[in-house]
Amino acid sequence: MFLLLDKYEDEFKLRRILVSFYERVSSDVKVKHFFMDLSIEELLKDVDHFSQFILNKPDRSYTVEPSQTADSSTQIGSSPFKEVCHHLVEVLKEEAIQEEDMPRFVTDVLEIIEESKTQSSDRVSTIYEFDTVNYDHLIEILAKVRTKAELNDENILVVRVSGVQVPIYIKINKKHQYLLIFGKVECKTHDQKALDELINKANSTYPFFLVSSKEDDDDIYLYAEHKFSITYGVPTRLMNRVTKQFASYFEAAVRCDRQKILSS
Repeated sequence: MFLLLDKYEDEFKLRRILVSFYERVSSDVKVKHFFMDLSIEELLKDVDHFSQFILNKPDRSYTVEPSQTADSSTQIGSSPFKEVCHHLVEVLKEEAIQEEDMPRFVTDVLEIIEESKTQSSDRVSTIYEFDTVNYDHLIEILAKVRTKAELNDENILVVRVSGVQVPIYIKINKKHQYLLIFGKVECKTHDQKALDELINKANSTYPFFLVSSKEDDDDIYLYAEHKFSITYGVPTRLMNRVTKQFASYFEAAVRCDRQKILSS
């Protein structure tokens, strides 16, 4: 979402959108309960801190009427939710967001707002703070959605998402305060030209999730990564969601290997 905002060259645009959207919904008696127990200050903070956990998605995933992703206890009826979406679209029009960008804005903004709403209703915090987060915590987070993870000899978490054949990896960098999620599969033929052809194929097929090549000693790999700042902690629900999405997208890229140049 933040990359999408860059094209508008206005660092305050997102804040204006959120504030205007919050005010419109809160003043509409039919849907003002959408923001029950969630202040504008908390909303702005959560969007600033955790929007990085929203990955780009396939174009078909973006719609001006996205589904609700909040905990069921904080969801509203389908008709009021459509009205909420309408309010957001109207605000985007006022802010001169281009029509082709609106579905992405609506989906991404509402996804992080839905998380913020759920956080506001949590009886126990679902955010692991930076000072305490470690690999054991990540294993615990992932286990809640039946995702297997174990620490290897290189002190990297090997993650196997249910239904996905290709493992991905997570590394904690406490010094620079980020998590690195990455996927890599060795090119068994060591043919850089063939690997480049595979990369071009994958990136043209799935332009929302770009892969590249990576060298490690004498080996070359199909590679993808995403960094997440943990300065403000790790939100467990978003962490689980982004891990599943990353694993699924990386596996889709691997499946572009029609010549079978990658290790199985």
